Amino acid sequence: MGSYFSSQREHGPKSDTRHTTETGPFCVVCGGPFDIEGEVYNIDPKDPQFQWLYHLRLIGNADDVYHHVVASDGHVPVNTFDQSEVFVSGPARFSLTGSGFYHVAGYNGQNDIWVDALSHIPGSGTLFPLHDCCLDISCRAIEYHHSKQEECDDKTALEVLVQLLNSCFTERQIQDGSLRSINDLFNLSSQCSVYGPRSVLALTKLEWWGGGYDRFFTNPIERVDTTAFVQRVLQSSPRTRDEPKFTEIPARKHQNLERLPKELLDEVCSYLPIPSTVALHRTSKILALQIPLDSTFWRNSLGDGSLHPHIWDLDTKRIEQQLPHPDIAPLDPTTSWDWRCAAKILAMKRFPISECDDRLVDVPAGFWNRCRIWATIEEALHQYVFE
Repeated sequence: MGSYFSSQREHGPKSDTRHTTETGPFCVVCGGPFDIEGEVYNIDPKDPQFQWLYHLRLIGNADDVYHHVVASDGHVPVNTFDQSEVFVSGPARFSLTGSGFYHVAGYNGQNDIWVDALSHIPGSGTLFPLHDCCLDISCRAIEYHHSKQEECDDKTALEVLVQLLNSCFTERQIQDGSLRSINDLFNLSSQCSVYGPRSVLALTKLEWWGGGYDRFFTNPIERVDTTAFVQRVLQSSPRTRDEPKFTEIPARKHQNLERLPKELLDEVCSYLPIPSTVALHRTSKILALQIPLDSTFWRNSLGDGSLHPHIWDLDTKRIEQQLPHPDIAPLDPTTSWDWRCAAKILAMKRFPISECDDRLVDVPAGFWNRCRIWATIEEALHQYVFE
């Protein structure tokens, strides 16, 4: 199944959402607005579940900040990042009925410095607006993929993110198009025949009035309901028994790592990334017995976030407490639940809009949104940074 970068893009009819975002800004990572006042006809902008949309920052290279300050009375915007090369503003504000610029705080208590983000100045980078949640998820995704690189430099996740955004912005400047398309760094206004709209920027009127914006507007960090979702997946999956593929130890002598005591092998595996542990398991029949990929392995790998780093808040203990007890309880009560199947399903970050697994029909909106944001950064990293 292709990604958004490989699947055919389709541009639907212009919707009310797309019309309003042409005159108003949007998060460069998720495509969501910073102010929904007067923009959404059937939701309350003051509803607590939508407040994360109002929490935003401006980020960029520290040397570029001065070029984008419009009005400050001589004050300098506060940089909340502890490294001088990268700028991360304090909480910023934007209002569709305001000045048309972003407002940030200064060091001397001045809280109304006007900043013109996403403006092109030759020879300079720009400043990028994004939600606090999107900044958090983006940095987590970058840290994970950065750590997997064989030749890894010492750049922070924020430095890589700023580099990525500036690269996309510069490329967009070269291409012909409207100001809105230039600021749409990750093609968020496009649709995909397999996965649907990339963001609210691509919603049609029918999707808009049908509430299609809801999952895009759901908090991707605090309202994910991952634990409840995984529990439903487990209960909807056939139960399995953990039975080793190899029940007899081969007659040949143990070699190399095979000679290590199981306790020491377990300790070694605890420091290895999951793909390396799986590869070690598949090295020989002896190691397959000594390093079993059983339900406990998959459960623990899910629970500590090492298997799927975009799921860092899964409570496996709570799931176990709420799962119904099997009729015949084995020594390990988790072995009757197919954690491996759950792990396979949770590896997905793009969910097809049709003909998908029945267990994915009710994916929590917050979890869906987190996966979408993570995948957006992940795909961009592979295209622009880790080529």
